[in-house]
Order: sequence, then structure tokens, then C-alpha cells
Amino acid sequence: MATVVLVGRPNTGKSTLFNRIVGGRIAITMREPGITRDRIIRDAEWTGRHFQVIDTGGLDFGAADEISRGINRQVDIALAEADVVVMVVDGREGPAPLDEEVADRLRRRNVGFLLAVNKLDARRDFDETEFHRFGASGLFAIAAEHGTGVAELLDEVVKLLPDAPPRLRRKAVSLAVLGRPNVGKSSFLNVLTGSERALVTPIPGTTRDVIEAGFELDGRSFRILDTAGMRRKAKVTESVEYFSVTRAVDVIQRSDVVLLVMDVTEGPTAQDKRIANLVVDRNRGLVVVANKQDLVKPGLTDKLRDYVARELAFISWAPVMWTSCLTGEGVADAVRRAGTVYEAGARHVSSALLRAGLLDALVARPPRRDCRVLGLNQTGTRPPRFRLRVSDPDALTDSYRKSVVSGLRRFGFEGWPIRLIVAGS
Repeated sequence: MATVVLVGRPNTGKSTLFNRIVGGRIAITMREPGITRDRIIRDAEWTGRHFQVIDTGGLDFGAADEISRGINRQVDIALAEADVVVMVVDGREGPAPLDEEVADRLRRRNVGFLLAVNKLDARRDFDETEFHRFGASGLFAIAAEHGTGVAELLDEVVKLLPDAPPRLRRKAVSLAVLGRPNVGKSSFLNVLTGSERALVTPIPGTTRDVIEAGFELDGRSFRILDTAGMRRKAKVTESVEYFSVTRAVDVIQRSDVVLLVMDVTEGPTAQDKRIANLVVDRNRGLVVVANKQDLVKPGLTDKLRDYVARELAFISWAPVMWTSCLTGEGVADAVRRAGTVYEAGARHVSSALLRAGLLDALVARPPRRDCRVLGLNQTGTRPPRFRLRVSDPDALTDSYRKSVVSGLRRFGFEGWPIRLIVAGS
């Protein structure tokens, strides 16, 4: 698919323009500069032409910190993929020295680009001539926040896109990668895609936006959604981090299966368990990824696995995959298992099989002598839902419900919470 890349210095409105083009609040936008760090990629359509748009972090060639260097590297990767480049500048402030550096960098790479002069909704004395020295092939005055001038910009963008082959639509399994900060989520994504798709540093909270990437494994299509690290509410102090956590929760709803990544050197923490409960509450498939196993001393491996199993007993139905994103060990296997979990969620058990495998036993052992078990049938998939009919629903205790669910586990459904609805006669 043809690719359009947005570049520029920090806080010129690239993410606002990105959201305007793709239709929705995808990239986080705030007044604070430097919010976007990774490449944010989404599909877009204009006048019947489909393409993907890449939002990039603000370029600052003079910054020496690790995150700024990583942002610059991410922009270079995006430019290598670009068919059309749109450089975004702040029209209210006028040309800035850093804008000159960005334009010079594009010219030295022989990258032709369009210039979007943004934030002009409140500036009436706009002078195009002061921006012509950047050497853009086209200049467009826009106000991305209100959509002014964006249509004209996109008309030119689609003219410059290369001819597109017919689109092939496939159903891809959506995998959300969740976990606390700095447990290896972005490294997990990079191993799968074989590139620096996400910015990775030792600094917790490096990832802020939700990053999407598509890939294939063993002939199956996947779409993976990498999220910001989810901290306890008491530790979420920055407003940008609040939005990151909120979006991470929303991503659960958009996914088919969640990969919960945890740092095994710290064991399952209280926050890991909270995240697992969020997934269960939202009825999604779950695979636990026990990462950083390369840091575990060989003699402690078995003890650690037993400890993890005990701590995660409340989701004992979720498979635990042991990985090392540093070496790549186990990462592909974790995705394969997620694919298996996805298929398990679609399993439907016939009434005849339910009767032979469980219902007859329940009839013989009702929850109470004066309460008869009348029937059991499956009513839904992903998650598996079952309806148990009894003569007196109030007779069912929590322990009896758990025993019924335990019996249903014998039919499969690895990685899924099972929902049991109890109904009267």
C-alpha cells in the first residue's frame, strides 16, 4: 500500500493533521511538545484512493538524549518507506531554524515533499513567500484542527501516489500487547516485525501512543497493537500518561486476544493481576508472556515456573509462554499460541456432547435435593457462553457454579473466560 509520511519539528500539529486524515483521535495530541515518539501508522482513504499514513515524532537534531535520538531514527525509517512526504510547519510562528534543518535534511536525501503550513485559522497576514525557500514541491495553508485546507492538500497527495494494485482484504487476528512499563512490550513487537517498529529505551513510559503493525506467521495474518505501559492509578501523574493508559484499556476492546507481558525477574505483580482481570472482565482471550527468561538463573527455572503458576491460579486456563525478547526465543511461539487461543474461542459444543460429557453428571448431582438440573446448552462464542437451566436458580452456590465451569473446561476453550448464565425453568 502507498505510504504518506508526516514530518516536522516538535509541536507543529503533525498528530492533529494525522487524526484529521485518518478520521478519529488516534495519535495523542497535547500542547506539550514531544508527545509522539514512535511511528503511528493507520490506513486512510481519499476520493476512493487507499493509502497508509505515518505520523512521526518531532525532529530535533540538536538533542542528545536517548529518546530524541530514537525519534530521529524512527523518522529515518519512515522516510525510507515513503511515497509522499508532507512537512508540517507552524504558520503562526513563521519559519523557525529547526524547520530549515528539517527541510535541508529532506533535500539532502533527495526527498521531494509537500509543505503544510498549519495553524492558520487565527493568522490573517500569512505570507507564502517566507516559506518558499524550503524548496517544497507544493505549499498548502491549512488549519488541521478545523480541517481548513486539508482537502486541497489531500487532493495533491493522491495525485502523487504511485499506481495501486488491487486491494486484498484478509481477516487478521488482532493481538493487543499489554503490561507494565519496561517489561519488553515494544521489544516483543520489534522481534515479530523484524524492524525497529517501536522505540525501545530503558526509560519506563517511552511508548505513549498505541502502535499497530501487521505481519504474517505460518501463513496466518496478524495485527498487533502495542500499548503504553499500564501503571497503577496512584502512579499516573502525567496527563499524557493518563491518556496512554486509557487507550491501552480501549485497545482490549479492539483485540481478539491479549498478550499480557510480564517481567519474570519480578514475578507476577499486583498490577499484572489487575491487567489480567481487565482482560477477563472484557471477555477477551488471554495469553501470558513471561518475558526476560534469559535473566533467570538455570537452577531457579523450575521454582520460578511453579511460583508463576501459583500466583496466576485465578487464570489457570490462560497459557503461559516463556520468552526472551532480547534473544527472540519463544516470541513466535507465543503468537502461534495466541492463534490457537483465537480458534479455541470459536469452538461450539453440541447439546449431545454436553449431555454425555457433563449434563448427565449434573442431573445426578444437583446443587440441592429440591433443585433439579433441567438443561445445558452453549449460547455463544468468543467468549464461550453457556446457559444452565435449573428449577431454582437461587439454589446455586458459588462453588457449584465453579464446578460447572470446571466441567466445561474439559471441552477446550484454552485462554478464554467461560461465561455461565443460570436460568429458571
